[in-house]
Amino acid sequence: MEIDHVVLAARSKAEAERVLAEAGLGIARGRAIPGLGVSNLVVPLRQGQLLEIHYPNGEPPAPDAPPLLRFHLEALDANPRASMTAMAWLLAYEDERRLRGLAAANGMSVIEAPAEGPGFPPYLLAGFGANFERRHLPCLIHWPEGFPSLSAEHRRRPVGITRIDVAGPADEIEAWCGGAPNGWRALPGSGGPLRVAIGFEDGEPVTLGLPG
Repeated sequence: MEIDHVVLAARSKAEAERVLAEAGLGIARGRAIPGLGVSNLVVPLRQGQLLEIHYPNGEPPAPDAPPLLRFHLEALDANPRASMTAMAWLLAYEDERRLRGLAAANGMSVIEAPAEGPGFPPYLLAGFGANFERRHLPCLIHWPEGFPSLSAEHRRRPVGITRIDVAGPADEIEAWCGGAPNGWRALPGSGGPLRVAIGFEDGEPVTLGLPG
């Protein structure tokens, strides 16, 4: 199974834009995520893969909102020298039955999320919420109508995510995912995603997240 996208937390929109510009990456779109207190920027890397950067937007989260803003602020406070930190990772499943089977086997809920505007179709998401306590576990995602059709003006030509470092037990992650995800490296601990490496056709890769 392939990495679909990685979510990173930034301190501000300006800081996220600066880091992405230094990496040679452009932004396809962004929006305020209703009720969560964060906005996002979406960076397409190649067909079937993207980055999503969250940053606080100054709006208070809804009383019943998932604690994503709190998680992001805690992670950034714990790593004051980091411009961004990886928060979550998602694996793509072309076969909806396989996603639902893994969800049932692992006691995951499945969310049917609506389209999020032009170029961002509906999707199925499994494992959201279950990974709050076990940050090393990815969410599983399926795009019934196909992956988002997004483009951005990159200064460099990304070939996609070449590696994600995740602090967590390898056997638990493999059981959750139904195998070993491509590009994943397990590290000691249980803190979850640490950093993601982006490869380019022209030059050296760029690593986003905590220093290695």
